[in-house]
Amino acid sequence: MTASAVVTRQGATVDIVGVSKSFNQRSDSARVVLRDVNLTVRSGEFVSIVGASGCGKTTLIRMVAGLAPYSSGMIRVGDTIVKGVPKRLGFVFQDAALMPWRTVRANVAMGLNETGALLSKADARTKVEEAMGLVGLSAFADYYPGQLSGGMKQRAGLARALVSEPDLMLMDEPFGALDAFTRLRLQEELAAIVARTTTTTMFVTHDVDEAVFLSDRIVVMSTSPGTVKDIIEVDLPRPRLRREGLLDNRRAAELRDQVLGLVIEDQAR
Repeated sequence: MTASAVVTRQGATVDIVGVSKSFNQRSDSARVVLRDVNLTVRSGEFVSIVGASGCGKTTLIRMVAGLAPYSSGMIRVGDTIVKGVPKRLGFVFQDAALMPWRTVRANVAMGLNETGALLSKADARTKVEEAMGLVGLSAFADYYPGQLSGGMKQRAGLARALVSEPDLMLMDEPFGALDAFTRLRLQEELAAIVARTTTTTMFVTHDVDEAVFLSDRIVVMSTSPGTVKDIIEVDLPRPRLRREGLLDNRRAAELRDQVLGLVIEDQAR
């Protein structure tokens, strides 16, 4: 990773107030997926969302992204109530979702979205180069996705999300499909990027150690229907740039056990 950094603006706040989500079923009934979710994410904060499968983690951040409607309640990003995709939003999926016929550089440039029209061609190129440098892909700018490893594809997806200098970044298990070694490397790289920016981040994961390493707070969700069960403050010093630094950290172990206990307790009900 290069020393250059994408300088972001102030991160957005996210307010989720009394939000519920249900899906209609054939027998004129509704399946309630989320009920009365209340959460505030502060500007520049990194918040992980954990919980058992089916608790609505992905549904929640898709609603924050304006990709799915909510049935009741209110979601506000910055000063704007979410009724569509918010401006200056970055989204990183578990599948990097790169266009296979485009180079890494061209895929990253797609992330400029509405900000691209405000830039000269030279400035747009500079931002793309900076974003690729930030994730260590400068040497692979002219490669196509089919020539990249899984970890490199996720780096490209992260660069695409960062290139527009987002106020809010949403990440849905971005490292879930990677091997353990690559996952650890990318966690460390993401931690380094977070340390250099003020972007607000909401991060969905099943990996509690990952959540403890990256987060300012961890939101634990319960199931049937999903709601916020508890919010754990991660009171470990920053910057946290190396995972091995937490391997023998007693407080990190306590936090991990606390979060796991809440998730396991919910599954046992």
